[in-house]
Amino acid sequence: MRAFLVGILLLCLPATVRAEEMVTSHFKAKQPHIAAHRTLPIGTKLKVTNPKNGKSKEVTIGTRGPFIKGRHLDISKTYAMELGFGKSGVLRLQTEIVQ
Repeated sequence: MRAFLVGILLLCLPATVRAEEMVTSHFKAKQPHIAAHRTLPIGTKLKVTNPKNGKSKEVTIGTRGPFIKGRHLDISKTYAMELGFGKSGVLRLQTEIVQ
C-alpha cells in the first residue's frame, strides 16, 4: 500500500522535480543508500549522477534535510566518495526520480 501511495504522490509532483540538477552535499549515514531531502516523500528513489564523471547511484529518501541554505539534497558520504565528490563536499548532481 505504501508503494502505491508513493507512486500516486510522484505522479502529482511537478515535472521540474522529476529530473533536475540539485546542489548536493554528503552526511554520515548508517546506510549508504539513504539520502535526505526537505520535501520529497520518504521512500522516493532517486538516481543521482555526477555530470563530471558520469558515475551514478540510486538513493532512497529516508530522512529530512539538508538544512543549509542553498543545498537541495544530502547523500551518504559512502556514495559521495563513490560518485567522486567526497573530498569537495558539495556538487551539483543530476537527479531523476526512479519509478
